[in-house]
Amino acid sequence: MYDTSMRVPLIFRHPGRLPAGRTTDVLFGAYDLLPTVLDYLGLPLPEGRNLPGRSFAAALAGEPFDAPDAVFGEYARTRAIRTEDFKFVHRCDGGPDELYDLRNDPDEAHNLIDEPDHRPRMLTLRDRLFAWFERYAEVGADPVGNEYLRPADRK
Repeated sequence: MYDTSMRVPLIFRHPGRLPAGRTTDVLFGAYDLLPTVLDYLGLPLPEGRNLPGRSFAAALAGEPFDAPDAVFGEYARTRAIRTEDFKFVHRCDGGPDELYDLRNDPDEAHNLIDEPDHRPRMLTLRDRLFAWFERYAEVGADPVGNEYLRPADRK
């Protein structure tokens, strides 16, 4: 879950419809791709699904946009929440969690997870991460399983 694998440029091009040369540092996650493309094409989201993510179609068009303050990701049994300045990584199999100050430690060399001064931030990010996956993980389709999300199981 290093930033070098999470921060991948996303390029949209549509001459005559999207402003050329426009860039943004808005946090955009993989979960946002489907809602964005469907909205851009004027198509509805699939009914009966609790899909995560949100449309960034307004941002693509250069219109005002209320950007989120965090994105979420997962790889196998590892999940993460990334804000502009911090990233919390949770290993669902009991492996060591991680907390990084991305502004001051962009190489993610110093794990702050056990530093008392950062505990409140870690707890906030962890709770947001757990709540997000609890809301969007589909029972039976979640490779991690929903059992780890029970409040009694949280550290």
